[in-house]
Amino acid sequence: MKSVWLLIAGITWTAIAGAQEINFSRVQDMAVWYNQSLKTDKQNSIKLNYRNVKYGGLIAYNSISAMADMPILSKEKKEAASSGGYFSASAGAASDKSNQGILNNTLGLLGISYAIPIDKKETYIAAGFQGVYYQSNLNINGGNLFGDQFDKYGPVDGMASSDRFANGWSYGYFNVNAGISIFNNSAFNKWYVGASVMHINKPFTDKERTKDFKLRQAIGIQGGYKFATGLDDDECGVYVSMNWQGRAYKHFFNGTYATPIKQMPGAAVGFGLGYRYEDALVPNLELRYMKLILGISYDVNITELNAAGIKRNGLEMAIRLDF
Repeated sequence: MKSVWLLIAGITWTAIAGAQEINFSRVQDMAVWYNQSLKTDKQNSIKLNYRNVKYGGLIAYNSISAMADMPILSKEKKEAASSGGYFSASAGAASDKSNQGILNNTLGLLGISYAIPIDKKETYIAAGFQGVYYQSNLNINGGNLFGDQFDKYGPVDGMASSDRFANGWSYGYFNVNAGISIFNNSAFNKWYVGASVMHINKPFTDKERTKDFKLRQAIGIQGGYKFATGLDDDECGVYVSMNWQGRAYKHFFNGTYATPIKQMPGAAVGFGLGYRYEDALVPNLELRYMKLILGISYDVNITELNAAGIKRNGLEMAIRLDF
């Protein structure tokens, strides 16, 4: 039984121990999570995401996120091309929970950015900052992995725990993130390039506040390009988000194609293929109506877990509303 709990704990810890990062595959919608300056349009937006991941029927976890972002502009300036610099603000929340109750992570985010036009063709440079509060609770008592305060007769009085993983503790810390970017928001060619640093303040991640448990800074590079043949015609897009934190890395790539449904004015259907580096291929489907977008994607695991006889799959759903 202990070996089963070790496997559960190991997979869960590896999969979502860094859950202060956002792991959804729709890179085009997740850009602001990684880099606040990448609020590249002048629309109010609400983005909702859900992800369910299962490991061989043994464990599963659910991830959810919600973000609202908006430019701080009058209606007239939103409709004007390169009408001067403007602020944008974002607020978001996210959560990861395992079905065994082993890990429960939540975060809240507030961010602000400022964009300045550098030409009359909707090209801007921007900088942004985020404050993020992250809360985590790890609880694997059911596996008796850290029973150093107990013996066969029960609790040992005065025994200090050597559990460095904070088993049973609920702890939190505050993150500061920053990013810069350059982007173009013209009608038919939209692109962006950005760079960001997360965890600038290197917060402590344990209650003892020891130097070995300070969160490393994460470096990110983001890019995207979308080409539309006309206001009501086909469009193609490619997006990338590359992230490094110490010796760890997490890279996302996504390509999309969408075409209007001529029998339904304002509606379109899209297809795409994502790639989470050394992890999964992610085919996806997108349905649009006016300013509402529904996305569905599925992880096809390509890691060495398959060779070990452990199958993993992941289903994602996303909703975006622009207004």
